[in-house]
Amino acid sequence: MKLNVLQENLKNSLNYLQKVIPSKPQIAVLSSILLQVKENKLTLSATDLYLGIKTELIVETEEDGELIVSGELFKSLINSLESGKLTLELKENNLIITQGRTVSKLSCQNSDEFPNFPIVEGDAFTLSLNDLEKIQSLVGFCASSDQSRPVLTAILLKFKQDGLEVIATDGFRLSNLLLKDIGSKQEKTILIPAKALNELYRIAKQIEVENVDLLVSDELKQLLFKISGVEMYVRLIEGDYPPYEKIIPPSFILSIEFDGEEFLTQLKRAAIFSRDASNIVKIKVEKDKMLVTSQSPSFGDYSGEININNSSAEVGEIAFNVNYLIDFINAVKPEFLEFGMNESLKPAIFRDKKTKDYFYIAMPFRVNN
Repeated sequence: MKLNVLQENLKNSLNYLQKVIPSKPQIAVLSSILLQVKENKLTLSATDLYLGIKTELIVETEEDGELIVSGELFKSLINSLESGKLTLELKENNLIITQGRTVSKLSCQNSDEFPNFPIVEGDAFTLSLNDLEKIQSLVGFCASSDQSRPVLTAILLKFKQDGLEVIATDGFRLSNLLLKDIGSKQEKTILIPAKALNELYRIAKQIEVENVDLLVSDELKQLLFKISGVEMYVRLIEGDYPPYEKIIPPSFILSIEFDGEEFLTQLKRAAIFSRDASNIVKIKVEKDKMLVTSQSPSFGDYSGEININNSSAEVGEIAFNVNYLIDFINAVKPEFLEFGMNESLKPAIFRDKKTKDYFYIAMPFRVNN
């Protein structure tokens, strides 16, 4: 194998692979990158067996071939070199990388040891970059990072005739988004790791594409995203997603509107006093105002007041983990918020008045008065 390639092009392609090269892999070969050279194309591949990425770039080929090399070492070396022409050549189980008077030699292995990527065939869908951005910002933050419950680390995608419904929950909060521009005759429900959608959005944004194509293979339980020379293979998560519909109240006894930025300011102040009290803040709704309070057993307490737009609101009191509310407001950045609740221990709802077809459910916490 021998080829010439521009350092800046190779560096850019390696950047797509960075999040799928595990630092502590199940098997040693997964920390490697597969290089395949054929007909003036260099294909780079990496996988952790759950998420895999392939990317192609045009090169000057003198001799075809393939090999695997340490992913972290190869990426660090390429990033350290200057822009301009590089020569990569396989000699006696070593990859020789030459740039001017700089010569590096990396040990490499036979490509036969690298896992094969699946051939994904199935139902086809399309997501726009704008859709991915909404999913990432409005829904992705609600997915759990606890690997002991894999289904909660996923984002649920429900393709329906009236649009694509996107849901994520960690058991304490839930985001629900309906993308009406992605209606589909073929109804399908899939669980995609939140990590994969995060990477997909990062790559799509970097490449600056308008749309991303995806194929779903029910038989292989695999998903394939195609983005302008980059392919992402995702192993779908299997399992029963929680019956989230049951926790969404059909109506609310108390419903009010208030300024979103002012609410965030009050929450941040209340958070200072809630740090040694499980991050719990209380919200009390009175006739024409809402109180945000928190209490520290050691240092004191806080109380802030916000005007509300619904003067006929019922009186109500409820407590939340303040971080769950701050995460939501930082994601949505609302000018005005709608808030609805029933009882103090029943799920409550938040909506941004400008973000249609989206809502956020927060589970309350029991506190002692």
